Amino acid sequence: MQRPDTNQFLALHPDDSRAAAAFFDAAVTAQLAVALWRPPGEQATQGVVDLGASAQPAAIDFHAGEPAFIFSPFYSAAGQPPLRIRADVQLTPQGLRTHQTPWNGQRQRYERFYGQFLARLAGQPPAALRGWPTPQPPQPLHCSGYAEYCTLVDSAIDFIVASGIKKVVVSRAASTHLAVGFDPATTFQALCRRYPAAFVSLVAIPGVGTWIGASPELLLATDGRALHTMALASTQALPPDRPLHAVRWAAKEIEEQALVGDYIRDFFGRAGAQQVQEVGPRTVAAGNVVHLQSDFTVEAPRDQLMTLANRVLHELHPTSAVCGMPKDKALAFILQHEGYDRSFYSGYLGPVHIDGQSQLYVNLRCMQLGETHAYLYVGGGVTADSSPDAEWRETELKADTLLAVLQAAIDAPALPSLA
Repeated sequence: MQRPDTNQFLALHPDDSRAAAAFFDAAVTAQLAVALWRPPGEQATQGVVDLGASAQPAAIDFHAGEPAFIFSPFYSAAGQPPLRIRADVQLTPQGLRTHQTPWNGQRQRYERFYGQFLARLAGQPPAALRGWPTPQPPQPLHCSGYAEYCTLVDSAIDFIVASGIKKVVVSRAASTHLAVGFDPATTFQALCRRYPAAFVSLVAIPGVGTWIGASPELLLATDGRALHTMALASTQALPPDRPLHAVRWAAKEIEEQALVGDYIRDFFGRAGAQQVQEVGPRTVAAGNVVHLQSDFTVEAPRDQLMTLANRVLHELHPTSAVCGMPKDKALAFILQHEGYDRSFYSGYLGPVHIDGQSQLYVNLRCMQLGETHAYLYVGGGVTADSSPDAEWRETELKADTLLAVLQAAIDAPALPSLA
């Protein structure tokens, strides 16, 4: 196969999983930032590789139109903008594509990536022991158990009652051993199979780390003609014996979702958005759990939509669904009391201006990969009526989403030609 010239395609083997795994492996071997993702309801995996030294912080301006994958933390005390993985090399459903880039200093990185990609497609094993990027230097992550998390929920309830705020979202981290021979690309594909309605992602950035997840929550999507977002909240186990429309919700759960919807309606009102269409709330499934979801759509001329998209990132994040309401007081409680750094958990991620589409999702149901352990992040919304024990059980349900897939990846057969 010949190397594709700039803005050209290289048709690939129809086995999408093979190409995606080769794409990820080649980027990691070449020590380049890479992102794979599978949009909800679609079959094909997409991906980008940044030929720079690593992903760089970059303020997002939807008017600019530069294709990239965005990876943003929950909160940055220093006000750092999100990380941007440029789409220098793109994996598309049709094949491999390169974009116009300043090639000075980057050709050697590209040639190394491309050679590794072709070798992996041909079934050749990695040239060296394969791993994945982990934070440098490694930082110990505090993981809380039942008693500590219940104490945190109790503190949140006391704060809500004393301050009069409506909701605080508190979270925790948990760790689990990775099996010998664990493969991130195989786990990514297991998530794609198990959760077809989620935004499934695998992001690896040298010096930053490797994250994998399956998020049910859209922050914003736009194709230049309309902007979409959602209010997603409340959780219970997926009932095995009844359809979704027959699921019943308690008053506390209905109130929790209504608060998120109110937050989004208030934002659109302040932003001057006209003719906002709302559908819901309705019950939706996300793996082994169900949520209440309302969908919002705004149609407007492209320039107005891009301005609105910028305001969504600057004003809506972190949303009520991952922070609380009012946001400033809830955020202050989280930073003071959670006892660990959420990092990229409950931040946002996704492609912008990739083939005319921008899709940013809240980074939920996610885990960070260490060398021997995976660190899972889970949380839930607390109101004055919350039960600490019930909140713990909700986080356990959410953690099972990823734990089940880790086990499925262990049991899955190896990918053809990539053993």
